[in-house]
Amino acid sequence: MNKKKTKVAIMSPIADTIGEASVVPRLSIALSKLGYDVELIDCQGEWKNLQEKTSRVKIVDLGIKKAFPYIPTFRWLSSWLSYRVWSFFVSLGIFIRLPFYLKSNKPDILIVRMLTGPTALAHMMTGTDSKLIISMGGLPKTSPIRVVLWRKVYKQASAFIAPNKGVAEVASSISKISTERFEIIPNPVIDDSIMEKSLDDVVHPWYANSKVSTILSVGRLTRQKDFSTLITAFNKIKKQGNFRLLILGEGEERRKLETLIDKLDLKDHIQMPGFEKNPYKYMKGANMVISTSKWEGPGHVIIEAQAIGVPIISTDCPEGPRDTLLNGEAGTLVTVGDSDALASAIMEITENTTQQKNMVQAGLRSSSRFTDESVSMKWKRVIDKITER
Repeated sequence: MNKKKTKVAIMSPIADTIGEASVVPRLSIALSKLGYDVELIDCQGEWKNLQEKTSRVKIVDLGIKKAFPYIPTFRWLSSWLSYRVWSFFVSLGIFIRLPFYLKSNKPDILIVRMLTGPTALAHMMTGTDSKLIISMGGLPKTSPIRVVLWRKVYKQASAFIAPNKGVAEVASSISKISTERFEIIPNPVIDDSIMEKSLDDVVHPWYANSKVSTILSVGRLTRQKDFSTLITAFNKIKKQGNFRLLILGEGEERRKLETLIDKLDLKDHIQMPGFEKNPYKYMKGANMVISTSKWEGPGHVIIEAQAIGVPIISTDCPEGPRDTLLNGEAGTLVTVGDSDALASAIMEITENTTQQKNMVQAGLRSSSRFTDESVSMKWKRVIDKITER
């Protein structure tokens, strides 16, 4: 008699962030390849296109879009207030609709990665036999409400997943949940498609000119990413070489950054073309990739740049880049917000080819931790342990 497959449901309503849009499909497909019956819960149509790409994962519509048809998807949020309004209605939809899903579909495991509060509450109120796993892609945001949720509601979860030890320690200090209950599992970031996409041609004059040193940065134009420090640092080195800076991403700080670029007279040296579906081809041809985040999880952009083989500079921010860059062996670490240190690091890497080669080799080793195969096997151990209890 065949053993019934373990049903795993995955929920991550914020699919329009670069990290989640990549991680969640990879995790879903990787777990299905290991023999799990995987359902991906769709809140606002964020995963509807995935069904066309794979038959391994079933997309289940939670019905929130029908209940609140005029609430925009996450991609179109441009301010703190719009995010709060969006978050309220989607959270309300989850709280109302999720119990029906849990009772009808009866997943053995429910993995939640975003908007964990309403999901944990709904799970607890339903009284379901489904085991809850709270998975953090990066540093958990703090607020009085979240602290209460962590300490009163989240403790009912069967497992907690953190991408590295630093994130686990921060979450533990907030929640008062022992670090021993946290499993360290990196996000699945690397697969063959990244390498394939990196080989696509880049149609851009800077990339066509071998005399130009192109610096690349990728991420949403938000306060967290601190592109102001990057632009300020670039201004300090612009006359020391034929440098150009390309920033791929979109967000609420666009106008502020454009004003800074105009003020420093850098319009001919810096471009911000917006969101790019294939940033990997730009990484492949860049002279270096820079991340200036004030805080970050493992840093998907720097992981991808490692796998592609590009020198990296990152701020030594909490709570992931230091681990990802092997304490500085696989990339240069600089102090958060220090434009002078960043400018010096850019020049040092530019002038030291030996350092570039050593950094790239260490980066390739580091990136192997983030492959779909490696990550899915760690998830398997956690899921099997929970379901066997």
